[in-house]
Amino acid sequence: MKYVITVEGIDAAPQGSKSYIGKNKLGRGMMIESCKRVKPFRNAVRVEAKKVVSEIIEEPVHIEIVFWFKRPKSHFDSKGKVLPSEPKYPTKMNIGDIDKLCRSTLDALTLSAIADDSQVVSLQARKYYCDKNYKTEPHTMITIQTICDESGDK
Repeated sequence: MKYVITVEGIDAAPQGSKSYIGKNKLGRGMMIESCKRVKPFRNAVRVEAKKVVSEIIEEPVHIEIVFWFKRPKSHFDSKGKVLPSEPKYPTKMNIGDIDKLCRSTLDALTLSAIADDSQVVSLQARKYYCDKNYKTEPHTMITIQTICDESGDK
């Protein structure tokens, strides 16, 4: 079975880096996500996943994730065309490492599309800047495909 989930209008957010915020009332130190965009992104993924996947997938899966990020205004000339000197792929630290982007996405899929992210036996991920001629708003496309061996067993 194959499921395609599209999360539109929100930049993907990396999960993993933590910030220490000091001690709470009980005298314990607390760690929180460094990226404030993680929670809204994970919520958006959960909402869209539940629209596409009617029952939680229990089988092993292959997941493909394509992240599209909005280009900074500095990438465009006065006519709105991407400058030839600008990169095709986002590689700046403020966008996020691809492994941390996948981590936030897979965690969001857990219990909204798949039972647990340990079911993911194959993962492919890419990140691009939005193409002015294709789609200019940030979005993430997630494809989940269940895996069966040649005999049909899972």
